[in-house]
Amino acid sequence: MHGRRTAVTEQLVIGEWSLTAAAWTDRHQHEETNWAVDGELHVTCDGRQEIVRAGQAVTVPAGTLARYAAPVHARMIFVYGPSRDGHAASDTRYEELDDAGADGSAG
Repeated sequence: MHGRRTAVTEQLVIGEWSLTAAAWTDRHQHEETNWAVDGELHVTCDGRQEIVRAGQAVTVPAGTLARYAAPVHARMIFVYGPSRDGHAASDTRYEELDDAGADGSAG
């Protein structure tokens, strides 16, 4: 994961992040929306994968383990919904991807 810039309010966290040939997995106790600004982001949760391209958004429900993969590069704006745990993350994992890694088969 590369640089991250954020704005934090009492109820929301809004920021920018990017992945390049990498994947990030985590679980939050709040809803998370990612809007792709550049590139292509593959988001997998609850056994479903969505491919999000520039100008599109995807929302991951609270409490759900999600994997965000950028086979080449993706830059996103994220919005975290209200949280009672300080917007903490659990079950985190970072992976560098090879050609097979975008679908979760490499690690």
